[in-house]
Amino acid sequence: PVLYHHEKLRPILEETFGIMVYQEQIMRIGRELFGYSLGDADLMRKAVSKKKKDDLLKHRQIFIDNGPENDVDADAAGKIFDDIEFFANYGFNRAHASDYAVITCQSAYLKTHYPAEYMAALLTVYFDDAAKVTTFLIECKRLNIPILPPDINYSELDFDIQVEPDGTRGIRFGLAAI
Repeated sequence: PVLYHHEKLRPILEETFGIMVYQEQIMRIGRELFGYSLGDADLMRKAVSKKKKDDLLKHRQIFIDNGPENDVDADAAGKIFDDIEFFANYGFNRAHASDYAVITCQSAYLKTHYPAEYMAALLTVYFDDAAKVTTFLIECKRLNIPILPPDINYSELDFDIQVEPDGTRGIRFGLAAI
């Protein structure tokens, strides 16, 4: 069951199962539970996202001072602000989070259904970042995707998919990577 520090949080957090996920949620909490104007709620959002200690202390005090005017006791106000501070480690605005979710789903689909092509694309994009290339090559090994050495007769400029005479598909190092 979802537990709310105050019943007024229910309409704000219900769709995210009581967890603050979006910056818009903390702005709405500031407005509806603690009397913030939209401008002040945005300033609070900025203070939270940038972890400005002095500003955070000021906003915590505003929550505790303004809470009783909106039927939120000081204890609940403090717990709500604790949740907002914790949220700062993970929260995004909703549009940004949605865009990343779409990209994540697309990437998962491509990696699942076209693993060699997906990994070849990553290797090509990040060919100049040795740490990422190493990580991607380890992932290729985990996925049983053969990594073929550069070959003057077969390599393209970038990493590409090559079918070996025995039918196995591997990723051939591109000439730009060497």
